[in-house]
Amino acid sequence: MAAPDIKTIVNGINIKQSFAIQNQIRDGGDGELAKPRYQATVVWDSGYHTTSNVTDGQIIIGDEPVHYGGEGMGITPQDLLLTAVGHCLAASYIGGLSAARINVESLHVHVSGRVNFRAAFAVEPGNPGFEDISVIVEIQTDAPQEQVTALLEKLKHMAPIPDTIMRPVPVNIEIRHQLK
Repeated sequence: MAAPDIKTIVNGINIKQSFAIQNQIRDGGDGELAKPRYQATVVWDSGYHTTSNVTDGQIIIGDEPVHYGGEGMGITPQDLLLTAVGHCLAASYIGGLSAARINVESLHVHVSGRVNFRAAFAVEPGNPGFEDISVIVEIQTDAPQEQVTALLEKLKHMAPIPDTIMRPVPVNIEIRHQLK
């Protein structure tokens, strides 16, 4: 009797390739695949407008909305952070659901939060960052709700970006000033 045909592509993810990558990470110690270095170079253009080049060469245009003194010509740092949280959760969820052979019809990750601009604009003392971040996940699959919910609960702890902002991570800033 032949072995059952196990679907290789689930939700657009090549499962065999994913497990091969997981094995390479497991066997590769602390090498570049296991602990890759990401980087971004942000160049100030004018006003609040910036151009960023990220790890793989993509370009991101940043700006502040007009009502905060920008030109509204790019994404805000706050939106970038929320997008990073949502994208990371979506990637972690879809990867894990695919490995479990659960077909996903739709996945929407809604991420929101309030920023304390009273502190950011020195109107009052306090922390100028997000006061909280809320995530709502809307998902439609071919698996029972209890199974999906349990798996997503497990997977949320494996998402690097939410993990990074939920725990203290050192941010080291070095200033290299040059006179004109």
